[in-house]
Amino acid sequence: MDIEFQTASGISEGLVRKIRNEMIKLSHVNQEISRSEIVMKEDATINRPENKICEIRLTVYGADLLSHSRTESFSRSVTEAIKELRKLVSQQVKEQQEPPEEITSTVDV
Repeated sequence: MDIEFQTASGISEGLVRKIRNEMIKLSHVNQEISRSEIVMKEDATINRPENKICEIRLTVYGADLLSHSRTESFSRSVTEAIKELRKLVSQQVKEQQEPPEEITSTVDV
């Protein structure tokens, strides 16, 4: 799996390492994840304290999963975005494991 970061200045190595480890854990849950893009930026147009943004996009064969969080700190934004992604990945894995609603066959019985 490829992990790509686009970060604002002042992001700690510890936070980047935490994100990388979480992405690896998610790739163990769903082996079809081929790439993750992490974008961390500050929204300069907003004067509120909630201007730290974390967006994470997982590329899974057949679909993309996107999580977005805006809080007062990058650490909290990352935590919330990863929490949402865990839900999305586990839901997708569950749906993949369910049998189809209708079984179709080309064989006449």
